[in-house]
Amino acid sequence: MTLLKLPLKLIALPVALAVTIAKWAGVFLTSFAGAIFYLLSGLCFVLAVLSYLMGISTGAEAIRMLVIGFVAFVLPFAAGWVIGVVDALSDSLWDFIKS
Repeated sequence: MTLLKLPLKLIALPVALAVTIAKWAGVFLTSFAGAIFYLLSGLCFVLAVLSYLMGISTGAEAIRMLVIGFVAFVLPFAAGWVIGVVDALSDSLWDFIKS
């Protein structure tokens, strides 16, 4: 059985390395983009509330701005979920290689 797993482990090693590097890059980009998206969503929220209160925009326009802000707020969480899936794949590949 060990002789049968050895070629598969040799094939899985570069794949595991690539997935691990992709995970690290994804974590870096997600955290960097998350800060920008959080600022953008906060700005959209403040602009929507203030423009509605000052009478510059209608209620429908303010709701649209709030939805845009919410989507900008949720995007880093969706990217974090994808990073979690890649992390689970990386862990399972490393566990297979170590077994």
